Amino acid sequence: MRISYKTLLLPSFLILGGVYTALTSSSNPPLGHTGSPGESNCTSCHGGTALNSGPATRSLLLNGSVPTAYVPGQTYNVSLTVNRATRVKFGFQLKVEDGNGSDAGTLISTTNRTDLASGYLGQTWNGNTATTSGTITWNFQWTAPAAGTGDVTFYYCSNAANNNGGTSGDEIYTNNLTLTEQSPAFSVSGVLHYDNSALTPIINSQVRLLGPGGVQVATATTNASGQYILNNVAPGSYTLSAQSSRSWGGVSASDALQISRHFSSLINLTGLRLGAADVNATNSINTGDALLATRRYSGNITSFGAGDWRFESIPLTISASSVTQNVRGICYGDVNGSFLPSVQRIIPYALDGVVLGSWGNEDVLVPIVLAESARLGSLSLDLQIPDGWQGAGVESYLSGMLPDYRWNGNRLRLAWFDTHGWEGRKGAVLLTLRLRPLGGSSGPIVLMPESEWTDPQGQPLEGLRLVAKTQKSDPSPFLLSRVAGVLNTVRIQTSTPAVLRCWDATGRMLSIEPMEGNTGMETMERQVPMGTFLVSLHPAMEGPKPMILKLGAF
Repeated sequence: MRISYKTLLLPSFLILGGVYTALTSSSNPPLGHTGSPGESNCTSCHGGTALNSGPATRSLLLNGSVPTAYVPGQTYNVSLTVNRATRVKFGFQLKVEDGNGSDAGTLISTTNRTDLASGYLGQTWNGNTATTSGTITWNFQWTAPAAGTGDVTFYYCSNAANNNGGTSGDEIYTNNLTLTEQSPAFSVSGVLHYDNSALTPIINSQVRLLGPGGVQVATATTNASGQYILNNVAPGSYTLSAQSSRSWGGVSASDALQISRHFSSLINLTGLRLGAADVNATNSINTGDALLATRRYSGNITSFGAGDWRFESIPLTISASSVTQNVRGICYGDVNGSFLPSVQRIIPYALDGVVLGSWGNEDVLVPIVLAESARLGSLSLDLQIPDGWQGAGVESYLSGMLPDYRWNGNRLRLAWFDTHGWEGRKGAVLLTLRLRPLGGSSGPIVLMPESEWTDPQGQPLEGLRLVAKTQKSDPSPFLLSRVAGVLNTVRIQTSTPAVLRCWDATGRMLSIEPMEGNTGMETMERQVPMGTFLVSLHPAMEGPKPMILKLGAF
């Protein structure tokens, strides 16, 4: 009978290997033997010496040093080293617990020298032999638990075995290392920008980091470049926003036009500019917001229900590293993003014309006309008339809404828009300014920095000039009046030769009539062509010759 040696030898090897594994636990030692509270340690299987009585030294390092604290969510490189001269076989078992005895964080086996099972890390066959004479090191990783876990403790039990094939004579050691939860030194930094095409920095303003419930946990002030940095930020979920006490600006009739166009679905405002259109904070955008924009530009109101500034609210999660995040802001109402905070605006327009002195006591109408033909969608005027004059009113010949305006002494703020636009030919009169002399002197009408005009789509009319019809080339004074009554009759008094001119609503001259003058100041009446709405009376001679001119109804 032939006997198979393979059949006899295989069970023998299995039996011997199983006995050796059971006796020495050279790989995957049984769980629950770290010496943590409520657990046994390796002396339940190995004996011969009292616990922790041997001369071996043990060290547990995180990222190469002995730790005292951990940063929530951070992953550490961990090394466990046992030194025991003359010993060549070693073993260990390790776990990490929080204050409630639950697993804390995540252990990660990174080589074939360790093995992980049910939250316990131990050595394998490949990892039980000394790496140098009398010394062994096991390397692995640990990801710290989330913020709010509190203190955690590493519990580990190590074995410096005598390699006699049994469980006697082995030295067993237990250790624990408690780490406190650390507030990390993460930072959040970036630039606070205005929501315009230039991304202008917003300086001297506060960037805020808000926690749950909108509670402010950190704040920083932007520098001269709009930069900010928030230091010592703990991991967690936040909202990043900003606030500013800087001057409000950038809103004009062109913004009112765009708000109205959004309401009519002609354009679609989005993002910050959509929110900035809701100036009355009603959670809806309509022509009421557009009207308020014109009233604030003109100065008839001084604030919006929504406030002055609107900033992004950006969700932000801080986990294991610092974060760079820019933030944008915009002034309420500035839906075209025209404002340049902290930047001196350069006015590309000039208002030609000079208001001359020595007008007597009569109010004077000064027309503002187009220097070129254009189709207007909005008009925003910030004008200053010469000293010694006071604004007494404004008459409009524009279509759509009546302009919203306010005189403040010799300063005028006026806003008008029309989504359909107003077509005007060269010389067409837009407005007439009623000026009242207070011992007035000669001087120009000056455009201040926030004046602008756009087409019906809200695009600036870069090349268009407006002119104050004050006969800048003629040093002599003239009077201008709007025609009243249905008979188109004007009444005139002049002590010197003069010229009567009639204009239609587009600025086209309809007639020129010389006047002889009357030293007795007899009142004369003149019929003017149909369609006349402005008449002007000019001296026929230049120079400082005394004269008396009156025009209109008196």
